[in-house]
Amino acid sequence: MKKNILILLLIASSNYLFAQEITGTTRTSDKYSEAIREINSGYFENNFSAFDKFISNDATLTINGENFNKSQVREGFSMHHKLYKNIKMPMNFVETTFYDENNNNQVWSHLWGGWQGTSRRTGKADIPNPVNVSFKWVDGKIVSATWIFDPTSLNEEIIASQK
Repeated sequence: MKKNILILLLIASSNYLFAQEITGTTRTSDKYSEAIREINSGYFENNFSAFDKFISNDATLTINGENFNKSQVREGFSMHHKLYKNIKMPMNFVETTFYDENNNNQVWSHLWGGWQGTSRRTGKADIPNPVNVSFKWVDGKIVSATWIFDPTSLNEEIIASQK
């Protein structure tokens, strides 16, 4: 019995010996975080020059689980300005993590915030809609990005604008 318990403990502890930590350094004032802020600021003004500058032409871009190409994302985000005015994100946070060699030296920036806009149709201001975006960087370009947010009010505005 003691021998079986010893074997079980040995097997259980060996899993911890081979596990790799996710390690790296996280910063908020680096060039990648600043580029994300620049992209975001441009979006608020319906200016996509930073978006075009930093996002690779063949980037993998996902919005709420659906894949889009760069021009589709730009056109979709620009369309927000036809539906809303005073688009802003009064609460937001950007950070970039520089992972070590255990994680292939990847660089990822993350944006969390509360998107807000006023409907051009109704004049009603949306309550802040939580947004989470992750951006993967390779050689100074974003090669992958994933936006996650609740699209309910946006979908309602799109449907109403098509009537």
